[in-house]
Amino acid sequence: MRRIRVLLPLLVLPATLASQQAATSRAADLVTLAREQIRANRADSALTLLNVAADSATGGAVGDRVQAYVLLGVLEYIAHRDSSATALAFRHALQLDPGFQAGGLAEVDSALIRILTAERNALPPDTVPARAAAPAPQGTPGGSPYDVAHECVRRCRGGEIKPELIDRPQFTMLDQAVVLGPSQTHGLIVVRFVVGVEGAPEPESIRVTTNTAQRLTNQVLDAVRALHFRPAMLGGAPVRAEVEMRFDFRASGTNYVDYTITGP
Repeated sequence: MRRIRVLLPLLVLPATLASQQAATSRAADLVTLAREQIRANRADSALTLLNVAADSATGGAVGDRVQAYVLLGVLEYIAHRDSSATALAFRHALQLDPGFQAGGLAEVDSALIRILTAERNALPPDTVPARAAAPAPQGTPGGSPYDVAHECVRRCRGGEIKPELIDRPQFTMLDQAVVLGPSQTHGLIVVRFVVGVEGAPEPESIRVTTNTAQRLTNQVLDAVRALHFRPAMLGGAPVRAEVEMRFDFRASGTNYVDYTITGP
């Protein structure tokens, strides 16, 4: 674990995020605790802390969450040699801030630079470091079109690109008698929510519009809160967009339940 320690004082974030670092947040505190666990060679404890810090529900500043994702990627590679998990963590960091820089990666392992570069090169060509850099479309009356949640439940309007789900949630093996009841063979939960400019569902916007599988509600809502998207795009900048996802559960055989997820 000594190689990981090299990274800790060298993680460099762009100047555009400096003002956000002034205010402490739970995410920032968790990143600090994770660094302490890294120094103590407790990789698994550090990973747990970083996962919580990176989650949008924690309420951290963008810079804090970027740090969490970068450190998460480094730990996944060094501790578990999981390059796919590292790539996913770096991808999430880039979605939050496409222009971030992380110094010290090469001193930990040169493979980390290659993974980060590959994920940066895979960014959509119209990705910009900040939504303010993109001008508002001409003829938009009053206010910023980048602050209002656009409806993308069926389709987006006016040239907007719909949010793209990165990883679909996975449910553990479901027992038909427990989640659907002995007389049910099908359950449906429909959830609407706003995907923010950082690609995460806005917690206060999440609402269930249809529910015929009450016992699965908590699992579905937990899954929605943990989703990560490429945000909707308008005029080359990320925008807030309301979407809908459908969770269909059907009895399969005697004891199990299959499920399908559609949307956004």
